[in-house]
Amino acid sequence: MLVPTPLTDPALDAHVAEVRAFNAKLPREDARVKWSPAVIARARDLTQIMGGIFATAAIAGFENREIPGPRGPIRLRTFVPNDVRAVYYDVHGGGFFMGAPEMDDRDNAEIARRTKCAVVSVDYRLAPEHAYPAGPDDCEAAALWLLANAQREFGTSRLAIGGGSAGANLAATTLLRMRDRHQAASQFFAANLVFGVYDVSGTPSQRRGGVQSFRDLYLPKIFADDRKHPDISPLY
Repeated sequence: MLVPTPLTDPALDAHVAEVRAFNAKLPREDARVKWSPAVIARARDLTQIMGGIFATAAIAGFENREIPGPRGPIRLRTFVPNDVRAVYYDVHGGGFFMGAPEMDDRDNAEIARRTKCAVVSVDYRLAPEHAYPAGPDDCEAAALWLLANAQREFGTSRLAIGGGSAGANLAATTLLRMRDRHQAASQFFAANLVFGVYDVSGTPSQRRGGVQSFRDLYLPKIFADDRKHPDISPLY
């Protein structure tokens, strides 16, 4: 008889009650910070995000370039090692409203050196100034640019894509757009999706934990089950 493999490590069961008790103590959304322009500007300061871990010293080897985008030029931050075997397309995180390619410099430099991948990180437009679908549109445009130009620019058409948190959401959304709009998802041989926000409609713990405000900046005119559209919540 075939026994299904558990979806989670059974050792985690012992922590369920502890996690639920922790979540119950979290303040509700109305007790959380309000995202005024000043608060948003401060959140975008890389010296302030998570204690400044992303504000690293400049790393040699990165270059900026611009490509055409749906509403103007899109900046790409690139790192090209001497021997290029593939191209890694990086989408930075930041809750859809903060962050920049520079926050991934340290990791991207290591990826380039260890895997011999040219790294291309996209500086997509951020909410609330540019709400959905601006960010996904820019990520799609950069992916299409890579499909058309990677061989000429980097010497290979072998592509991978990845991102963390909101970046993982946008990377997954980009793959879905490549599949459904361009029949090109198979041209990406791998996806490195790290702790992604794949359901932006929000689980109960997300709503209690204050993530709602991030989503409202990104989706100011889209509510409730409409946020389950696959282009917003790739889980669906």
